[in-house]
Amino acid sequence: APLRAGVVLGSLIAVAAVANLGLAVANVALPSIGQHFDASQTALNLVAVGYSLGLAASVLYFGAVGDRYGRKLLLVLGMILTIPADCLAAWAPSIGVLFGARVIGGLAAGMAYPTTLALITALWGPGPARTHSIALWSALGGAIAALGPLVSGFLLERFDWGSVFLVTLPLAAVALFMAWRNVPAHVNETDE
Repeated sequence: APLRAGVVLGSLIAVAAVANLGLAVANVALPSIGQHFDASQTALNLVAVGYSLGLAASVLYFGAVGDRYGRKLLLVLGMILTIPADCLAAWAPSIGVLFGARVIGGLAAGMAYPTTLALITALWGPGPARTHSIALWSALGGAIAALGPLVSGFLLERFDWGSVFLVTLPLAAVALFMAWRNVPAHVNETDE
């Protein structure tokens, strides 16, 4: 296990939580978004899957980039890109811009999310410590994703639809700082 293993694991879980939360917040707001933009069901479906599309399209590529050039770099870049993507989604002037912002958010998640698991695997050797770390990463990630619709519903009762995309901003800022400060710069990357 790395030095300050708990802090490192907490940092990786915070980064993963940003991706999990970003994936979970939009669906509750779709009726409000549709009404605001007078959007078709097809456009709303694109908004609903835009984040997943960006994530799925980038996860393998960015995983290889992280393995080659540095996983910490991908974590930090993913968190940096999340912030403007979420702001663009929150204040999108059109449904097309909202879809684009969701795809960009998914690309940011593609940089960060799989890298967290790769780092856990690299930092914690085979055995109970790795199993425990992955179990915490999975459980807390799932719990945070489950909070997404609840928090979104709470916000929609008080604010407009854009507020659901701002939920991740404080967590992204904290995760960015934690990753930058606590995650080792290079862990088992290759030059090949």
